[in-house]
Formats: sequence, C-alpha cells, structure tokens
Amino acid sequence: MNNRFTWTDLSTFNMRHAKRFYSKCFGWEYYKLADGYISCQVQEQPAAGLFTMPDKFQSIGMPSFWMSYIQVDSVEETVRIAEQYDAKVEIKPQPAPGGGVFALIRDPAGAGFTCFEGEDPGGKNHSGNPGHMVWNELHVSDPAKVESFYTNVFGWRIESTDTRDRYHLFASSPGADPVAGIRVTANDIKGDKEYWGVYFSVSSLAIAAENIEQGGGHVAVEQPLGSRLAILAYDPQGAAFYIVEGSYSTF
Repeated sequence: MNNRFTWTDLSTFNMRHAKRFYSKCFGWEYYKLADGYISCQVQEQPAAGLFTMPDKFQSIGMPSFWMSYIQVDSVEETVRIAEQYDAKVEIKPQPAPGGGVFALIRDPAGAGFTCFEGEDPGGKNHSGNPGHMVWNELHVSDPAKVESFYTNVFGWRIESTDTRDRYHLFASSPGADPVAGIRVTANDIKGDKEYWGVYFSVSSLAIAAENIEQGGGHVAVEQPLGSRLAILAYDPQGAAFYIVEGSYSTF
C-alpha cells in the first residue's frame, strides 16, 4: 500500500515570475515536460512541478496554490471510498500529463489534495535536501471534521504529539515514521480555508526568509514544528508555502 505524500506542484499565474522567485529561494532549475508542465530540479533531481493555471480557473478567481500529492495504489478506488466519507471530487480520475492517473479531492473540511497512481513523480528522491519537499501538514479549525475521513480512506491512524492541538498521521505498519501532520491553526494565520501545507527544506531559515522578501514574497509567521521552527511564507503571486531547516525527521 502506498498512501504517502510523494509530490507537490504549483499552479501559478505568471510562469516567468514564479520561476525567477523560486530560483532565488531554492536554487531550482527548470525543465519542460508534457503539456506545459515544468519540472523544478535541484542538482538534476526532481523537487516539484510548476504550471500556469488554466484560464477557466483564473476567470473564477482561483488563487495560486501549492498542491500536495498522495501516491495511491488505485485512484478509482480511493475516489470511491472518499465519496462515501463526504469528500468532494473536484477532478475525476484522468490521465496525468507525465503518465499515470490522478484525481483532485477535497476532504469534508474543504482541504484539497491530489491522489496519484503511477510511477513516483519525484523519482523516489525524498532525501530532504534543500529545495525539496520534506513534510505535509493539514491546517484545520477542527480535526474532528476530518479524522474519520483520513482513517477510512487512507488507513492512517492519528496520534497526538507533545504540542497541543497538533497530531501525527501514521500508516498502518507499526514503528513507521509519521506520513504527515494535522494542526489546529487559527483563521488569523491560515485564513478561513482549510489546506494542506507544503514544507520545503532550506539550509538556513534566516537566509531563505531574506531571499523570499528580496524576491517580492512575504514572510508571514513563525510556527513550531516539533523541535524545529517553520516559517509560513507567500510568493509574489499569493501562493502559501512553508520552509524548515534540515532534512526529514519526525517533526
């Protein structure tokens, strides 16, 4: 069974501006894939994806956003179970640009994520080196609204952490590291929407924060992440993301 976070991509308004900003932040280089999809790479290792938001979504005022991908054994089966637990399927299962199948789902609280069936888009490169995604955390107002959904759809179990109102999600196998987190976050920090936050590794929070500001982005707030400190930031086109120092460990 998969059911682990494996990829992330950015739906942006201006591709040229986004590429310039994230090159400064993470040192990314860019390579074109199918259908206008860009691979963001660090030392020739895939780190994320980038594409221009379709006009039909821009016309309805959809914001620029980072999307979390969960690799599953069967997208069709995941969608079927998710609908039984009050999910909304925004995009029904269909072929992915680089191969495989994907579907976009919103959990009962409204947080969106993509399920993906196929070869790992990141090429199984999850070392947690700077510039790569190292963590995913669901920011919600009430975890009770989504607990049944994630335990039944993905077989995850939820356990409290040492931090109040923060939880870890574990796969079914005992002794494994957590696959993600859930955190109660106030609306004055996250806004009135629930969302999956994408966390990128950096060598230095101070330097990364300075690069974000110099690139036209905005450093919003610091938040504890286990024994570490994470920063919530926004790129110049309004997409939220998090940065944290170092490679993966139990956050």
